[in-house]
Amino acid sequence: MKRLIFIISVLLFINYSCSYLSRKSSGENSALNLSELTTDNFSDKIADNVGKEVTISGRVTHVCRRSGQRLFITGEDSSKTIRVTTGENIPVFDITLEGNMITVRGIVKELIIDEAYLAEWEAEVTDGAAEENKGHEDGLDEHQKEESEGSGTDPLASIQKLREDIAASGKDHLSDYWIETLEFSIVE
Repeated sequence: MKRLIFIISVLLFINYSCSYLSRKSSGENSALNLSELTTDNFSDKIADNVGKEVTISGRVTHVCRRSGQRLFITGEDSSKTIRVTTGENIPVFDITLEGNMITVRGIVKELIIDEAYLAEWEAEVTDGAAEENKGHEDGLDEHQKEESEGSGTDPLASIQKLREDIAASGKDHLSDYWIETLEFSIVE
């Protein structure tokens, strides 16, 4: 009898172990089935995936020429773009990526732009800390960044515009999302 109980216990343990490993390797424990994330549904699913690893593919529409540390990808709907930044193992993106389809594996990041963030930025601008101010431009979306870089927009005007955008959103903050690259490959 003891032998039978021991054998049943061992079989149950093996069954549990195998099913656990199977669930773990199939990604059952992750919040997002990575195949569901596309450039077209990125904004709908991204808030639930901050800090998580994702894989996404898209066509490179722009590589930042100043630093090479940002690029933008798009999918079927070319009005929806996703910012992708370099990661620890990738110092810069080559400009020759523009026009190519790539697959990116990375971590979803979020910058919360609220009144505290804007007040700190405003204080840096008014104190003349131009070099420190440059870091706050990373929180701007693609269009705000282009306006700021391309036309020499006054940082105080950008701050005021973000305050207006927050007020119009009906929330107490704006969120800026991007993917920090762990690795990427060109899709042939």
